[in-house]
Amino acid sequence: MKQETKFVHRISKGSRFNQIYIPKEMNEQFGIGDIVEIRLVSKKSSLYYSENLKKLNNYKEKLINEIFSFLSKNEYIDQIFVFGSFLLNKIDYNDLDILIISDKNIENKIYAQLVDIFNIKFHIIVMPKNRLNYLSKICPLTRSMLYYFVSNKKFELPKEIQIDINHINFLLMMPEDLLNLNLESRIYYDSLRRLITIHKFIENKNLDPNEINKELREEIGDTIYFTIKNNEIIEKKKTLKLKFIIKNKLKDIKNKKGIRWVKKEI
Repeated sequence: MKQETKFVHRISKGSRFNQIYIPKEMNEQFGIGDIVEIRLVSKKSSLYYSENLKKLNNYKEKLINEIFSFLSKNEYIDQIFVFGSFLLNKIDYNDLDILIISDKNIENKIYAQLVDIFNIKFHIIVMPKNRLNYLSKICPLTRSMLYYFVSNKKFELPKEIQIDINHINFLLMMPEDLLNLNLESRIYYDSLRRLITIHKFIENKNLDPNEINKELREEIGDTIYFTIKNNEIIEKKKTLKLKFIIKNKLKDIKNKKGIRWVKKEI
């Protein structure tokens, strides 16, 4: 029976070129001058941690490696980030947050594939690389989101930030609208965290999401904090208190010296 003329080996690093060695037992099948074809079978995944994130346990690293290995096969994906509560909490997370850098609209397709393969819930954001580079300078929410991350490639947030008034005004729309609406309690949680993050960003302070949550919890107390975080029904009296806090935080942000604010058009 003729021996199959193929083998699987890892690429090794040489002094001038990366290289693949042919097994000695296959010398008869592969000789000097033969033309061969190299095909990628499986992409090696590497984990790059943000400087603020402690090393994850083996289970989480293994799962992230498997996700990266699967997604790296997609030719339209440039880079992958895992972020959010999965990295920070032992068990208190509802889904796995993933940021995918791609020029293609692949969010729905990738979501379906990941759920089918890994049988867990995902929250997926897809954006082009130039958009990420821009938002990482001007967006407090993006910078806080990527304060802790694991990626398949190296990435660092820019040291210098830029105050984009139009973008900040855009981010303030949800808290401003909440003053005149009665929505589910989780919106109050998200709006208050957003306002704290924006205020810290403008003052060029640490955007650690853990510290932002801690500050919010200390300000409104444990009872209200966990009620709105878990999207539970909140009393009208407590809702009015939250709206009062939101109104004052909006005022504090708008009164920052040296920043020219544009009035919101109604």
